[in-house]
Amino acid sequence: MRVIDRFHPQRRYELQAALNAGLALLRGEASLLEPPLLYPLTLLSFLLLLIGLVGFGTLAILALVWRPLHGWSVGSADLLDLLIWLGISGVVYLLLLPLHELLHGLAFRFWGGQPYYGVRFPVALYCGARDQLFRRNQYLVVGLAPCLVLSLLLALLMFCWPPAAPYLVLAGAGHLSGCAGDLLAVWLLLRYPSHLCVEDTEAGFRVWEIFPLLSDLDSTIQKD
Repeated sequence: MRVIDRFHPQRRYELQAALNAGLALLRGEASLLEPPLLYPLTLLSFLLLLIGLVGFGTLAILALVWRPLHGWSVGSADLLDLLIWLGISGVVYLLLLPLHELLHGLAFRFWGGQPYYGVRFPVALYCGARDQLFRRNQYLVVGLAPCLVLSLLLALLMFCWPPAAPYLVLAGAGHLSGCAGDLLAVWLLLRYPSHLCVEDTEAGFRVWEIFPLLSDLDSTIQKD
């Protein structure tokens, strides 16, 4: 495994030397797609869907009140309008999926990592960083980036372009629901000290504690 830390090369070198010497201890791991975490993940996904429907629905209403659309109203919608609304909402949601994983990948690259992408059929996309260790707080940024960036982007788009607001409600809620795995991983990782390192796995993560070599500790103390 490689220790990743673009902005602290000396610390990366010391941790990598200790890791190569076998001075690492597995402190914990989690597989989000298996019991016992599968049930809370499903529940969280459902709750986030409800929160997303309420939150993005409220934003859409506020956007349309701020800049009303002529000739558009919920009461005048017929079956064809409903199908068009569902179809466009579905397309927007599908477009959000690769953007979500791309943001994970950009966050990995920001810290100096090398992400990889894949597809689990029918429409499940994923991004990971195989055999790489990130500091806990770095990994938290990777996990939170898509949820925060895309949710903010959708909210801004609603107010900058109100005609799109009705079609972003379901897409935004669906995307927020899909962030359940990321948010659950963040919540679990917050229980660990920030100096630990996190290894990304396809189903979750592993947490490692690396013990620097004594010579590295001595040189660090002398510098201080």
